[in-house]
Amino acid sequence: MRIQTSIVISKSREALWPLLCSSKMDTENSILFRCGVPKPVACQLPDGKGGIGAQRQCISDVGTIQQRITEWNEPTRLQIHMVETDLFFRPFVEAIKETFELKPISQNQTRLTRTTEITITGGMRCLKMAAIYIGPKRVHFYVFKNWSRN
Repeated sequence: MRIQTSIVISKSREALWPLLCSSKMDTENSILFRCGVPKPVACQLPDGKGGIGAQRQCISDVGTIQQRITEWNEPTRLQIHMVETDLFFRPFVEAIKETFELKPISQNQTRLTRTTEITITGGMRCLKMAAIYIGPKRVHFYVFKNWSRN
């Protein structure tokens, strides 16, 4: 399953890039977050620096996704893969690959595109994909909204 979201943010790529590596989210309470969708709290590089092979963490209100950076092309493209998670979907989500692309529109405007590819395992895949699709799309919008304000 592939989920892609784009937004134009009034910041340069150089100003946005650090948010992909270290940012905290505010406390918005959408109904989906109250219904069990993990609400992002922060993302960080636990070792303090990035690059291919470095670790990245996405922390939510109910658990964490540990990731490994597989592509680091500052400030244009970041790709990460899930290594492990303690979130509820762990038994039926085999893999998550995230790609962030930052393309300049003008000196202080950037088109940020986030693509999430999720591999579902087990039976009833169509039902699981339908249930899961809404969560990541909402997370994309929530994170973009936070990054637009920071």
